[in-house]
Amino acid sequence: MSSSSRGWSWSGIGRRSRKRRKRKMINQYRVFQIKEVHHQHWAKSYVQQVEDGFLIHHQNYQSAYKGKPAPSDTPMTARKRLEEKRPNTFIGRAFGVGDVIVWDEEKGRKFFYVDKEELVEFGGFMDADAAGNTVVYMVPNYQIDGKTGTWLPYDSEVVEDVCFFMMRNEQRKDAVSPIVVDSKGVFVTDAPNGFENVRSILTEYVHRDKKKQPNMTEHEKCLTNGTYERARESGTEQNYDMIDGCVNNVPKKPRRIGGRWSVLDRLHIKQAERKQKEQTQQQQQERSRKG
Repeated sequence: MSSSSRGWSWSGIGRRSRKRRKRKMINQYRVFQIKEVHHQHWAKSYVQQVEDGFLIHHQNYQSAYKGKPAPSDTPMTARKRLEEKRPNTFIGRAFGVGDVIVWDEEKGRKFFYVDKEELVEFGGFMDADAAGNTVVYMVPNYQIDGKTGTWLPYDSEVVEDVCFFMMRNEQRKDAVSPIVVDSKGVFVTDAPNGFENVRSILTEYVHRDKKKQPNMTEHEKCLTNGTYERARESGTEQNYDMIDGCVNNVPKKPRRIGGRWSVLDRLHIKQAERKQKEQTQQQQQERSRKG
C-alpha cells in the first residue's frame, strides 16, 4: 500500500489543563431492511442483488432494530437469535435474507449482508465516516455507481494531498481493468497499468474538486482509514474516528505494532498537538483582550 507521508515531527503533547473524558465506540448492532419501494429485491441472495445491480446502501434501506450484544456475541450468533425469536422492539418484516447487520464495537464498524447460509461482509453501506471515507483498504464487496459487480480496494496513493484507491473487480478479476476511486468511492478513471499512468488525471480531478475540509487534510483521512500500515495493524489497533464521530483516548506516544511504529497513533497525536496549539492561542487571545 503506497503512502507518501513521511518526516512528521512527534514532540510531546504536554500536560493538559483539563482531562478529556474517554469515549469509545458503543458496542451495539443494528438491523436494516430494504424499503417497501424496492420490494422486488426482498429476500434475494447477495449474488443476485449484485447481478441485478441493486445498490446495497442505507439510502435503499430503513432501520428495523437496535440491540446490545452479549460479551461473547458475534454477528452470526446475533443472527441466529433474531431468527429464533423476534424482539419486541423489532419493527418491519421478519428478519431474514436481504437484511443488513451493522455491527459496532470498539475496534470499528462492519457491515454484513444476511445471505441464505452466511453473512457476507461488505463495505460502503453508510455514508462517509468522521474522516470523510467510505472506502476502507482490503474490505471486500464494494459496489460502485455505474460499474457492475463488486470491487476490492487493494492499493492507494496520495496525489496532491488527496487519497485515491485502486479497485479490482472481484468477479472478473484480471478480465476487467482496475479502476481508481476517491475516498468516498466515486469513480475517477480506469487504470489498467496501475497508478503510474493516471497521476495527471488524478491531479486534474483534484483541481476540479473545490471542496476542502479545514480541520483534516485528505492525506490524514487516507491515513485514518485506508493505509497499508492500518491494514498491518488490523485487529491490534483501534480505529479512532468512527462513523458516529466517537473518538477514543489519544495515546501519549505511538505504539510499536508488528515491528512498525503505529501510523494511527502518530496521526492522532499530531492532531491532538494541533488542537492543543489552537486552544493555547485562543486562551492567549482571551487574556490579551481582558488585559
